[in-house]
Amino acid sequence: MCPGFGRGLKLRLGLDREKFRKLGWLAAFAIGMAYVESAVVVYLRFLYYPDGFFVAGVAALSTVPRHILAIEIGREAATILMLAAVALLTARRSWWERLAFFLWTFAVWDVFYYIWLYAFLRWPRDLMTLDVLFMIPSIWIAPVALPLVVSGIMAVVAVVILKRM
Repeated sequence: MCPGFGRGLKLRLGLDREKFRKLGWLAAFAIGMAYVESAVVVYLRFLYYPDGFFVAGVAALSTVPRHILAIEIGREAATILMLAAVALLTARRSWWERLAFFLWTFAVWDVFYYIWLYAFLRWPRDLMTLDVLFMIPSIWIAPVALPLVVSGIMAVVAVVILKRM
């Protein structure tokens, strides 16, 4: 990376050095967390979907035993808790700053979750591929494009909030 790249990006985002640095470290955490999350999904798919994973509805989860689905719901809750905790520990000023750091961390994590899945499995095949997005509070199924668009919006909102502080 060229030496002026970070400074130029910081100036374009309009953030002070401390906020920009924090976003970088939060992104690093989120990318690592996404690797771990996607690795778990690779293992689950290998175990329960050896012929490939295709979502046509809630029935796609019928091959996974109930106790494993319960553990998966707990994993999802733990992921959100970890993303929130690191954002809360990073913020110092207000709940708006905490919200901004959480939105940023969640957005980067979600995008890189799909990047890692693609790197490991060459999945999803395209952005309209259906996926089980979350199982909390109930099962959410949608094309992969949806969480990617929402994550992009969340990242922009996070930067806007931080610029106004």
